Amino acid sequence: MADTIDDVVEAHPPNQAAGNKQNEKNIQHKSTLESFIGEFTDAARAGINMTIALAAPIAGYALTGNAGVLATSAAYVAGTKGKKSSKTIRRESLSGAIFGTFAHYTTLPLRYFGKIGKMIYMIPWVFGANAFYMAEDHLIKEKSPKGLYKKFKENYLNVCKKAFTLPAPLNILAAMFLPQQYMVAAIGVSSFLFRRFVAGGKGEEQTDKTPYVVAASNALGRGLKNTFYAGGAILDGFVDYTRNMYKSAPKPAAPAAPATPAPAGAHL
Repeated sequence: MADTIDDVVEAHPPNQAAGNKQNEKNIQHKSTLESFIGEFTDAARAGINMTIALAAPIAGYALTGNAGVLATSAAYVAGTKGKKSSKTIRRESLSGAIFGTFAHYTTLPLRYFGKIGKMIYMIPWVFGANAFYMAEDHLIKEKSPKGLYKKFKENYLNVCKKAFTLPAPLNILAAMFLPQQYMVAAIGVSSFLFRRFVAGGKGEEQTDKTPYVVAASNALGRGLKNTFYAGGAILDGFVDYTRNMYKSAPKPAAPAAPATPAPAGAHL
């Protein structure tokens, strides 16, 4: 009697183990390829971000001829708290370059004022500069003006209040006593200090209901406290260094003891 198809299949079952191994190889190959593509895409994206981060301040310097734009761009990156991904570096470098360019052109009138005139000019400049910064920073990060009005409504006065705790007084003093070409670099320094020691953990736009006088006194208190601790640490380090130098210095040899005369009748 001839075998049926079912009999043949039962007698010679398909090699399922070989098929499973082949599927595993295909999955592993696909996973490796996807991993490579993902890593390549991330590397390419990081390269583009870093290119923009470098190109932005160079373009600002080429436009203004003021090296302070480079300093402001670097200050924005260095002063930003938290982990600095390539995306963060790109955003902050671009934001700093744009603001540095703005600062260069808007501080040009300082050349024509005396000290009192410079002080009067810089006070409203602080309010305008903060408005410009909030707008350009929002557009860079959100890529849309959507939500900008709400951000201004909730945070603009708070940002200005915080600005007068540290960067605004420094910028006003710099305007009064430094040549105009150094103003942008001075603004970069004050921006770094502001971001590192005044701004909240979520950035300058973090809502804060603390009254200005209290906020200013708190900032001053923190500054004096940090200065005191820094001075103490330096003094402790100097004392430790002096003590270690004293310990490691060679000790003078002890004077030789005088020879004891041998007793009479002793045999040497």
